[in-house]
Amino acid sequence: MSLKTVIVIGAGQAGAWAARTLRSEGFSGRILLVGDEASPPYERPPLSKEQLQQTPPSMRYLMGPTEFATLDIEWKRSSVCSSIDRVARQVRLAAGESIGYDKLILCTGGRARLPAISGINAGCVHTLRTIEDAARLRAALKDGVRLLVMGGGWIGLEVAAAARAAGCSVTLVEAAPQLCARTGSSLLSSFLARLHRSHGVELRLGESVVALDEATATGCRAALTNGTTQEVDLVVVGIGLMPNDALARNAGLACERGILVDRQCRTSDPRIFAAGDVTAMPGSDETLLRLESWQNAQDQAVAAARAVLGQDVDYRPVPFFWSQQYDALVHIVGTSTSGTNVVVRGADTPRLVAVEVSANGQIAFAICTNLPRDFRQLRKFVAEGTRVDAARLSDASVPLAQAVA
Repeated sequence: MSLKTVIVIGAGQAGAWAARTLRSEGFSGRILLVGDEASPPYERPPLSKEQLQQTPPSMRYLMGPTEFATLDIEWKRSSVCSSIDRVARQVRLAAGESIGYDKLILCTGGRARLPAISGINAGCVHTLRTIEDAARLRAALKDGVRLLVMGGGWIGLEVAAAARAAGCSVTLVEAAPQLCARTGSSLLSSFLARLHRSHGVELRLGESVVALDEATATGCRAALTNGTTQEVDLVVVGIGLMPNDALARNAGLACERGILVDRQCRTSDPRIFAAGDVTAMPGSDETLLRLESWQNAQDQAVAAARAVLGQDVDYRPVPFFWSQQYDALVHIVGTSTSGTNVVVRGADTPRLVAVEVSANGQIAFAICTNLPRDFRQLRKFVAEGTRVDAARLSDASVPLAQAVA
């Protein structure tokens, strides 16, 4: 089949990188990038970091009008794809237009998960997923404002840090007994709890909000599982992401916790590929892996574009994540697993290196705070499957490069 038209649905980070890679890898046909936001493609990590500062820097876009023109990429902004006709190989936009494709890349991302509680649609409730969300929340974070954060994951913690910097009083409620429970690391949870408490955040672990009542003078009243209530001005919900896979499901593509893709980023339809937050892929142990990170959005999009062009692709990502909270820069690589030996290399606040070493001496998971150089070495160890000596690794006087077994 002669490849003439590739349509990319979703104009976020994954979509932009897919479109750009098609051109950089030599594709000369038509590229159409369809996105439901009015803004050009951008990375999302700044939304919960510098874009919540009272005077934020200008947003950096991944691609702008000049690059779209230079690369001859058609960008349909503020456009929603309503359906896919896989037999006719056409996508239909909500505005009524139908466009044919030879191959399709779905980069539809995700949306903020909302709990099924009364009052969740109250005006005092915020989520954080778009530039508009960040601008609305930034305007509301003022000195003296009472903020309730629902969720002790990365978004919730970064919002809490930004709110404290703005002079807000912050209560953070997390249903799990520890922060960032999905990482599986109690060391990281303890570090983050100490960090936030030292900056005045009230942490309420093992508790949940069961209802919100907007009938207060300035905000809303939150009812908690322990029977207490709390009056607040703002609520930010940061309890996870829901993959935007309805378009794929309605088209009959296989989905489970997202759009199912193989190591070539191919869906159950050989002409349709997917990348980014919306996907679920085989993990190292063949269980489903969902990675919600800017690194995966970029790397998987590049892999998908290359696969579309018929190149050999075997996408096996190593999970990587970073976060900035107050003066702490946190880096994580790998996947925390049970049965590993936890090696701590210095635990002096604000620096920490904690590594999980598997039975064969390979590093499965590593955390660094405020030690970016050490993290670069550990990330290389994880990616290359390097075996290390746990005793030397635990000795902070031994350079990391000399901890190899």
